[in-house]
Amino acid sequence: MIPCERYAFFTLVRDAGFFTLAAIVLMIGFSFEPPLAFEIGASVALLFSVLLLVRSYLLTPDRFRRSEVWRGLNPDERPAGEHGIRIARDYMEELLLRFAKSSSAIAGLLYGSALILSLTVGYDGL
Repeated sequence: MIPCERYAFFTLVRDAGFFTLAAIVLMIGFSFEPPLAFEIGASVALLFSVLLLVRSYLLTPDRFRRSEVWRGLNPDERPAGEHGIRIARDYMEELLLRFAKSSSAIAGLLYGSALILSLTVGYDGL
């Protein structure tokens, strides 16, 4: 894995970790109502997915050059030329979409769990 790809991957893993931490804290805070806790966790995951989709939509070569992934690399680790920048931007876009897909799948699982819990516990919902 080239340094640009590795840096982009771990940047998105870090972002996902922060959203996961926020979701876990909120879910623990509302653990007295498990269906509500799962709905909140699913909403956070869905929000993260939507934000990643927006980031991938707005990712142009100029914005990629101003991104954390590009600026965090040493100049000798960056892809050379316009072709290299385009390949790195395409890889970043693919990563953003892959993480958005995974996050939306997690949101679906959490919403399904909230539904099952609400049916078994007798929770009225929001």
